[in-house]
Amino acid sequence: MGWSKGARKWSRQEILRDVEQAKELFRQRRLEEPKERYLEAFKSLERANKKVVELLPGLLADPVDPHLLSSLVREEDLFTALRYLGAPPISADDLETLLGNTLAPTRIAHDPERAKNLIDILRRILDPKRFPWIHENRSASKSEKNAAVLASCVAASAQRVQTSRRSDERDAVEGAVRALLCEMGWTRVPSPRKGIQVLLTDAPQTGKFMIGCMVGEHNADIVVRLGDGRVLALECKASNSEINSRKRINKEVAVDAGSWVRQFGEQNVVPAAVIQGVFSPAYLTVAQETPVVFFWAHRLTDLKRFLLRSQR
Repeated sequence: MGWSKGARKWSRQEILRDVEQAKELFRQRRLEEPKERYLEAFKSLERANKKVVELLPGLLADPVDPHLLSSLVREEDLFTALRYLGAPPISADDLETLLGNTLAPTRIAHDPERAKNLIDILRRILDPKRFPWIHENRSASKSEKNAAVLASCVAASAQRVQTSRRSDERDAVEGAVRALLCEMGWTRVPSPRKGIQVLLTDAPQTGKFMIGCMVGEHNADIVVRLGDGRVLALECKASNSEINSRKRINKEVAVDAGSWVRQFGEQNVVPAAVIQGVFSPAYLTVAQETPVVFFWAHRLTDLKRFLLRSQR
């Protein structure tokens, strides 16, 4: 196969060894992660939730105040507190879908009907356990307000840290690959606005690479022109569980790889992935039968050797 030229597949024993090493490194990163990240998120969200809880009776009252609602949607922490009024909390995407309209603050401020519809949604999803006084149409005690703020902050802070963890893992992988390329003398160039649709004219030239670029119909995190003329379309994937790893490599990466090979030809493109975290040996074994070359983030020397071989 053209895409696998210069690459190698890993044996079952090698996969098991690397899976255990990657998992151990993942454990170390989690155990060494400072609690300050959670505490900082909690402190920031605590202020926002206290404000939203105090405003809640007026916020849900008729007639709706579009400008008040707009001011809460505009600020990230306040909008998070607003979304976490729900049981369960609702994502921004789901909220926009239910609204059937954009959540742009300026639109809400100048569209009373849109503001009213958004408040109607918040009334319907409001958590009766955290906000019993709203459902019972009475004033809240100080202890009820404090309990509601605490519960909302714990949930929102934990989710924020989990989200940032996923981004950090992936960003760390991409950063390590970029550093390797620069160390080897590759130079970053801008991605074409339309993405890469024709390899000959749109892809970077030999010794160059692009970041975050559409290749055909799918995004590649890093695109490299190899020394032998082929284009390396590289994705950086992090996983925090074996189940999650199936989505990352057997679905996301494999689907993109199949599309690239069909569109550009197996002699012209090398679909690849650098992976970090917790992965299932069985899923990796299956994934190696797809047009994807895999590299581990904890051993980027394998990627370096592949890049050097492609120059010969």
